Amino acid sequence: MSFDAIYEAAAIGFQKGGNFMYAIGAIGVLALAIAIHKFLKLEFIMSVNSPSFMKQVIKLVSANNIERAVKVCKVKRSAALPQVIVAGLLRNGKPLEDIQGAMDEAALKAIPEVQSGISYLAMFANVATLLGLLGTIAGLISAFSAVAVADPSQKQQLLAKGISEAMYTTAFGLIVAIPCMMIHSYLANKATKIVDDIEMFSVAVVNVLSEQYRTVRHKIAPGVPAPPPSSGGIPRGV
Repeated sequence: MSFDAIYEAAAIGFQKGGNFMYAIGAIGVLALAIAIHKFLKLEFIMSVNSPSFMKQVIKLVSANNIERAVKVCKVKRSAALPQVIVAGLLRNGKPLEDIQGAMDEAALKAIPEVQSGISYLAMFANVATLLGLLGTIAGLISAFSAVAVADPSQKQQLLAKGISEAMYTTAFGLIVAIPCMMIHSYLANKATKIVDDIEMFSVAVVNVLSEQYRTVRHKIAPGVPAPPPSSGGIPRGV
């Protein structure tokens, strides 16, 4: 089947589906806009090659080259992970509770931005499906109402025509809903990966800074143990 034939069949089906098709179409356009926006944001703006990035940062922090590590983070400042890491690095030399608190605060700002908007895709998928079913029910009601007052010789033909037209809204609703659910699953997994990286690598940075803090304290006052690092962790988003 050629593209022109598919387009013509879709246009005919859209017209026969009634007003519900416009509502489902509007949902499809909104879902597409959100999907493109979140895909570009998560793939190219808020994500970073975490293992490679953190390997470089940890190496610099371990060498006590904090200034260079901060510069590396600021080069990728649009990504979520560097935003959290640099917040801790800028508190270097402060008590570990202050470092952990700064990273927690940065995470509370970055994580909602990562996760925002994704849940709308699941909602749009459900609404598109329900609108398709509602359109089908409304179409069946209209079909049976027409059959009730039609000539007996035409009832079967009218009923078959009415049912076939009513099914267009269900089909169109599913056409919109299935891609929405697939895109939602992909973006949700991507967002979870970014949040997991923030949690894991922020702990790694705190541990390195903690080790340096103990080393400095030992050099300044040998035999005096440094206070333990904060046990707090980066809060997960809902």
